Amino acid sequence: MAALDGTPSSGQDAPSAWLGAALAPLRPAYLQALLLSLGISVLGVFAAVFSLQVYDRVIAKGGLSTLVALVTGMVLAIGLEFGLRQARALLMQRLGAQVEVALARAVYERLTCLPLARLESLPPGYWQTVFRDIELVRTTTTGAPALLLVDLPFLLLTLALVGLIAWPMLPVTLLTLAGFGLLAWRSERVLKPGHAQERERLLSRDLLQADLAASRLHLKGLGPSPALGQRWEQAYARWMQDSLARSREMDHYRDLAQGMSVASTVIGTSAGALFILQQLMTMGGLIACNILAGKLVQPMVQLVGQWRVYGQFQAASRRLDELLGHALDRGQAGVALPRPRGTLLMEGLHFRYPGQEQDQISRLSGQIGPLGLHAVVGANGSGKSTLLKLLRGLYPPSAGRVLIDGADLRQFGQLDLAGMVGYLSQQPRLVAGSIRDNIALGLPGASDAQIVAAARQAGAYEFIVQLPQGFDTDVGEGGGRFSGGQRKRIAIAQTLIGDPPVLLLDEPTSDLDSVAEQAFAATLRQLAQDHTVIVVTHSPALLTQCQGILVLDRGSLAAAGPARELLPRLGLATPRPAPAGPTAGAPSGTPSGMPAGPASGGTVRAAGPQPVQEVAA
Repeated sequence: MAALDGTPSSGQDAPSAWLGAALAPLRPAYLQALLLSLGISVLGVFAAVFSLQVYDRVIAKGGLSTLVALVTGMVLAIGLEFGLRQARALLMQRLGAQVEVALARAVYERLTCLPLARLESLPPGYWQTVFRDIELVRTTTTGAPALLLVDLPFLLLTLALVGLIAWPMLPVTLLTLAGFGLLAWRSERVLKPGHAQERERLLSRDLLQADLAASRLHLKGLGPSPALGQRWEQAYARWMQDSLARSREMDHYRDLAQGMSVASTVIGTSAGALFILQQLMTMGGLIACNILAGKLVQPMVQLVGQWRVYGQFQAASRRLDELLGHALDRGQAGVALPRPRGTLLMEGLHFRYPGQEQDQISRLSGQIGPLGLHAVVGANGSGKSTLLKLLRGLYPPSAGRVLIDGADLRQFGQLDLAGMVGYLSQQPRLVAGSIRDNIALGLPGASDAQIVAAARQAGAYEFIVQLPQGFDTDVGEGGGRFSGGQRKRIAIAQTLIGDPPVLLLDEPTSDLDSVAEQAFAATLRQLAQDHTVIVVTHSPALLTQCQGILVLDRGSLAAAGPARELLPRLGLATPRPAPAGPTAGAPSGTPSGMPAGPASGGTVRAAGPQPVQEVAA
């Protein structure tokens, strides 16, 4: 089981641990609900006692004063029962809200704090299903299904009253309850195996629908696709087939329970009539027993009808249990270290995606920075984006380590790393809200001056201020209100606003026009004077501004060195001279300007804004 703190679960048979952790603070409130249910159950039998007294005392003996007293007592009992039911309903509503908030917080924490490799394996449709599971758990634990289970123990009170009023009817009542219990057990055995399959079909349908919705604009450009439509219809039909099958089975047992309810009334009344003829009980006792029998049978009929809900609850609980059982990224280091200068050191760096046999990154060792503008180039799939994620601490190395200013990245939490290393993904996506809200995601509590400065650096300020609502403009779904280049500039502003000493930018100019690209290249050149800037790019405008270049080939270092030496080999012009700024000499024993060449397993080294240089392993 998984607790809300992310402790790994030890099994999947019963969702008790994480649910118990979520409900533990609410146990006093559940005890109150139990006491209220006891009061409601006691008052609920007053109607049977009233009928018994009316038939046996008022009608038989003409006791009008007794009738007045009984009616007065019943009015008070009805009013009190109504008040208790209202109090219980209000209490359960509050409990439901607290349960849902507690679980929603835990799921949201997983959405934002799970390791990146795990997040990448969970598509958007999965999260839609999980958040829907939260609502199902709430309604099951605090709604009608929960109240039904709370009321079941108090059936013993009703049975005891049957024995007191008309003891000959007790065996008949017990046999009736045994029949309903057998029906409930049988329906649970039949329905339970299909619940998991139905939920899996629903999840598959939701995943496909979420994927289609996210790709709707691209699919529109491709034109209608009969094959895709058939695939969607098949997924929907499989879920519908399972759902209808469960519904038919559910209806069968519910209708059978209703028929048994009528039959129990006939049997009970007939048996009572025989007992009356034998003078073993009175007419009032028969009427009272029928009322009490109805109170006993009603929960059993409801129980048969609720098995599908309980089955769905178990499936939802197992899914939540699995999610909440995953460990989270570390939030924050115990001791805050000084702001790093920006020296990144790789030592024997290896990385392999889970379930794969081949390394995505292998045998990388070396140093980048401090300071300077450095480029990572290579063919598609060579590991460029993966390397940036390792340098950001988003992936844990399979072997080796990454250090920033001599400190192992693994000791830092994601909050620490966000302030040290700014990261721009290859395909950034804006979230719902205004432009200001999106830029401020990189620095919660940012001032207007900081937001404007970041927008200027990213080249976004000019187009933002021309909008009718300026920085308050809503970005739309995923930033769809803007062009790809405008979205990219806003995302760059997100990365720059916190002023981290290290900047990792994955294809930052891929959506920019040539003018914007040249302007941003100049901005990076300026930032490189007091930041360590690493860009993944194939843009000549950026490459000619870099001091050093790393070339990756299938996850290994193919070449590394000063840009002025590697650019001609890449078919590009020599870079412009480096601007004046703080510099540091090359590492001891490393000849400045060492020619670059094949360096599989070699070492990358650079100091200050000097170019990246290669040292033989």
